[in-house]
Amino acid sequence: MNIKSVWYSAKADLKSPDSVHQILMFGDLKEIETLKKTIGQDKVKELFLSFPKKVYTYPALNFIKNFILGIDTPIDEQKYLKVTPRPVR
Repeated sequence: MNIKSVWYSAKADLKSPDSVHQILMFGDLKEIETLKKTIGQDKVKELFLSFPKKVYTYPALNFIKNFILGIDTPIDEQKYLKVTPRPVR
């Protein structure tokens, strides 16, 4: 399996939330399909929802949420969009 979108590691753990987000945001459709076949649609959806990461643009988030993952429940988009400010403690 050759997934080029996980740029920070030659041997990426596809079950890692970071790897899943990198592939969903920066991967092409073939890489996303490979990810879904490797770890399963439900696992990809679970990692996406359980470990939000601010790497998405608004159009990309909507495409991934609605068409790639088929999530029909509302999500907190501020946890995913890179243009929103990060929370300060």
